[in-house]
Amino acid sequence: MSIASANWSSIMAFLACDTQWRVAGSLAGFMWIGLDWAGCVARLVFSNPTEQTFKDMGVLEDAALAVLNSEAD
Repeated sequence: MSIASANWSSIMAFLACDTQWRVAGSLAGFMWIGLDWAGCVARLVFSNPTEQTFKDMGVLEDAALAVLNSEAD
């Protein structure tokens, strides 16, 4: 199994949660807080995600936050 196929389910789960981002707004603009994990669980409940999928999503979330919040600077 290649690395790409091993991570495919985690990437698809992360993308399925694209509407679950928490964002705070102020006069300075928007700040991306992170994923609403309860919303992600509700979104993914029927795909039966593994614990590793959620760990992988956390890594993807951290990487995405770095990019999303760097645009605000």
